Amino acid sequence: MRKYEVKEDAFTGLEAAIVLIAFVVVAAVFSYVVLGAGFFTTQKSQEVVHSGVTQAASNIVIKGEVYGIADSNETPSTVRYLQFDIGLAAGGLPVDMNRTTLTYSTVNVAPYVLEHDFANFNAEVDPDAGKWVIYKISAGSTNDMTLQTAETFTIRVRPAVDLVTREKFLIEVKPEIGAALGIDRTVPPAITYTTLLY
Repeated sequence: MRKYEVKEDAFTGLEAAIVLIAFVVVAAVFSYVVLGAGFFTTQKSQEVVHSGVTQAASNIVIKGEVYGIADSNETPSTVRYLQFDIGLAAGGLPVDMNRTTLTYSTVNVAPYVLEHDFANFNAEVDPDAGKWVIYKISAGSTNDMTLQTAETFTIRVRPAVDLVTREKFLIEVKPEIGAALGIDRTVPPAITYTTLLY
């Protein structure tokens, strides 16, 4: 009778194949997890950068010059109103002027918030002391308080105290989203009824 010999060469190859397949599967799962975490991190960092750029960039720009309007047409001695036009920067998001604040300060006056005169919106009415108003809006605008692309709002400000010659002041226009717009000007030595401030 013939004796059969047991050989395990085939089983060793099969075991090696199973171990190899297990390593490949584990490596695939691990790489999937790492790629998913990388994509998540990239997306979050993109959101942070976008949010930072939105907060750092001002949506509002001055269009033209800043003017001082005197207390009297005949013999002006002080600047009573400040007037300037604002619009959106290129690619800027619309700005709700209801949620925009203006602060005013000089060398001798601490910054304070000017009150918004909502009642006289686009009525070309001068604001009271310590207030600001949207004096006029550009033709063809939507006639609401949201500053849109291609619109221009004329802002008129009346500080609590009239400005005298050579007095410096700072107005900050702070929208709800984005950086504040600083308007830093000086009243010239000679005042006319409408004075260009530099």
